[in-house]
Amino acid sequence: MACSVGDDLHSPEPGQFVHLDAKPGLALRRPFSVAGVPVAGTLEFLIELVGEGTRALSALRVGATVSILGPLGRGFTMPPPGVPAVIVAGGAGVAGVRFLAQRLEKREERLTMLVGARDRHHLLHELLPEATPDGRLELRIATDDGSAGLQGTACDLLAQELARIPDEAVVYCCGPRAMTDAAGALALKRGVHCEVSLEEVMACGTGACRGCVVETSDGYRTVCSDGPVFDARALVLESVANA
Repeated sequence: MACSVGDDLHSPEPGQFVHLDAKPGLALRRPFSVAGVPVAGTLEFLIELVGEGTRALSALRVGATVSILGPLGRGFTMPPPGVPAVIVAGGAGVAGVRFLAQRLEKREERLTMLVGARDRHHLLHELLPEATPDGRLELRIATDDGSAGLQGTACDLLAQELARIPDEAVVYCCGPRAMTDAAGALALKRGVHCEVSLEEVMACGTGACRGCVVETSDGYRTVCSDGPVFDARALVLESVANA
């Protein structure tokens, strides 16, 4: 889904999201990661049909008006010049890192994109930048059932990648919480900086209702305003806590 926005909406940063008023009568807005900014004043979103709100959005005609609140939250930080990056996305988590990948694509440094899904029908890797013949942009995929790419998960791909990247590399993750926790734990064990975008149900989008809190090393923080992007070192990772 793409939409044009007014001049009063600030240009978003990768990792930020907006709250859309999906349908009159629904009590809550729906949060969507900004998946791209093709031209100034236009935003792109990836919408999965899961309920009344997303179905209403998918049924909108060209030219329809939708109320937007945003951009909201804390986004990703770009790596310093000369530092390679690794993107890890599980399932619909591609939506949370697509805009970031487009930004990183424009740099001269190496970018590796690791994408996982349950099977080939749920892969969204084609929405990311294409791999380049010189290897500067690399795209690798994994599926749980082995129907495409490596039989395994995006974290299995990350484990392989961590064995060959330099210490100063940066890892960016988005996907189901179990996946991002595992990816964050792998990166921290390797001593590589890692930023994680969390997926949570958000009611207000501004931190007022505190309905999307997560545990961090500094107490509970709201995903919508303190995140959705967090330094993996600040999160209480379930894969670590339960080890």
